[in-house]
Amino acid sequence: MGLLDSIVGQVSGALEGSVPGGQVHPGLMDVVSQLMTQGGGMQGLVNQFEQQGLGHVVASWIGNGENLAITPDQVQSVLGEPHIAAVAAKLGLSPADVTNQLAGLLPHAVDSVTPAGAVPQGNLLSEALDAFTALRR
Repeated sequence: MGLLDSIVGQVSGALEGSVPGGQVHPGLMDVVSQLMTQGGGMQGLVNQFEQQGLGHVVASWIGNGENLAITPDQVQSVLGEPHIAAVAAKLGLSPADVTNQLAGLLPHAVDSVTPAGAVPQGNLLSEALDAFTALRR
């Protein structure tokens, strides 16, 4: 079994209990992928968490060890209300549904693409993200 197969299996199992009802809107997988690749990529996402005083939380997802939880309110503070509202409108969800699902999804997503405790670069990150987003399609 390859590294990406292992990542997919781990994330798939973890997602079942991480999101209320165990159901993740498929469009949110793309949103998470975009968060990790656009606007500065993973480092940009880390910076957003740090700016909100949550650098230790995202660091726990990247590093080896237990992932710290994030609340829906913290998701909104990091990503911003306008971004959450735009995602909600695009996907036909309420902003609360978006932040609830992202609170369960983000720790597993970041953790799954950083299995060695560091952010992969270039093709490795792209391959890990492709495998991650394929989970719910």
